[in-house]
Amino acid sequence: MICPAWRVGGVCAIVGGILIHLTLGNLYSFGNMMTYMVSYMHQRVDPTITYANILWVNSITTMSQGFFMVLGGLLEKQAGPQLTCLLGCSILSSGIILTRYTVDVSLFAVLLTYGLLSGLGISLAYTTPLSCGMQWFPRHKGLVNGLIVAGFGLGALGSTTLQTMYLNPENKPPQSDGYFVEASILNRVPSVFVLLGVIFLVMQVVGCFLLKKPPQNMVHCQQESEGLLAEEVTSDGQELHINTPNITPSSSTTSFTTTTSPCSNLKPREVIKHRIFWRLWLIYFFNTIAIGYINAMGKSFGQTFIKDDHFLAVIVSMAAVFNAGGRVVWGRLMDITSFRVAMRMVTSILTVLFATMPLTVYLGKGGFTIWLWAIFFTFSGTFVLMPTAVEKTFGADHYSANYGLLFTSQMMMSRDWSVTERSGYARQTAQQVRGQGAHLELSASVK
Repeated sequence: MICPAWRVGGVCAIVGGILIHLTLGNLYSFGNMMTYMVSYMHQRVDPTITYANILWVNSITTMSQGFFMVLGGLLEKQAGPQLTCLLGCSILSSGIILTRYTVDVSLFAVLLTYGLLSGLGISLAYTTPLSCGMQWFPRHKGLVNGLIVAGFGLGALGSTTLQTMYLNPENKPPQSDGYFVEASILNRVPSVFVLLGVIFLVMQVVGCFLLKKPPQNMVHCQQESEGLLAEEVTSDGQELHINTPNITPSSSTTSFTTTTSPCSNLKPREVIKHRIFWRLWLIYFFNTIAIGYINAMGKSFGQTFIKDDHFLAVIVSMAAVFNAGGRVVWGRLMDITSFRVAMRMVTSILTVLFATMPLTVYLGKGGFTIWLWAIFFTFSGTFVLMPTAVEKTFGADHYSANYGLLFTSQMMMSRDWSVTERSGYARQTAQQVRGQGAHLELSASVK
């Protein structure tokens, strides 16, 4: 029996997923929070702590997220979506609150709370809302995923705004070396973690309460399997017969010819045997190299030629709007076209934007703003196209665990990116805190 396109329970599940992802999206505010965190620790804890060191916090978050996401998928199968999400959210919020104390101890302690615990919490809570949403609305998987992960992208808007208004309400600029030294700013740094953690926990409890899967008799009994990149071959050599969208110029609807695929509902140990999984893994890996750079260093790069902290905070916050909106747009685009078309557009546009990013130094505030917003709008497509592709290709039964396998690419990307960035900073003086050029060399055309 195919689920109706509209269910109150489904709407509640989507709203709950958005609330949860809004809190998980605090990850994208690290570029803003980093400037205050490193200033506090550099001045009051250890003068050897610099921007080069603090980058490890974001990297540990991403690496632990990739490492533990498979665990989140397996836990969901045993404990259910609500308990799994609540556990992950509690770990995330606890890690943020505990940073109020570890920020006065050492960088290693911060790595454990704001880095490791945050990544673990995100990994447990990330995929379950997506899985629930797609089961309620199986004909609009891209759009549903886009709406939910839009919360992740939009989360930085609230976090960045709150951080800046609370920590630097008078819009005081950093010193020429990139660090804040005003006592009024530094005194507030520890307490901002408690404020953020408590707000997040309240939102998470409400979101987990709303998050439910549809009744078993309402779930699609026959899984879709779309040709995302190319024809795929099963382990016994049989070609998969897959359904593809049939779109005509005179029709605004998309029809499918559904066939049963032997690739439906594969377990994680079966997924890793398919070439299509490793193609998706490589695309994800290369895309997120660029994403990790702009997330952590976007504001710091802007500070090298824009001496207005409030302006930078505002445009970084507004970038979250483009991040969120882009996810909905890319998800809908995949629904009406295909993964291949949408991903080719994402990678091509990102390549051009990153190759020309250094020119914004000569274009001032306006040019930097346009480039930053365009990058956030474009890269957001990666995080809606990939989860939808995994579910449509390998089925819903083990979706969370399978997507967790794909997310291991984040772990590798984060390690390599951190080493590269840290080495680059070691060659610079603290008076030249600036972003470095990023090169995105992707091929969206996979044979």
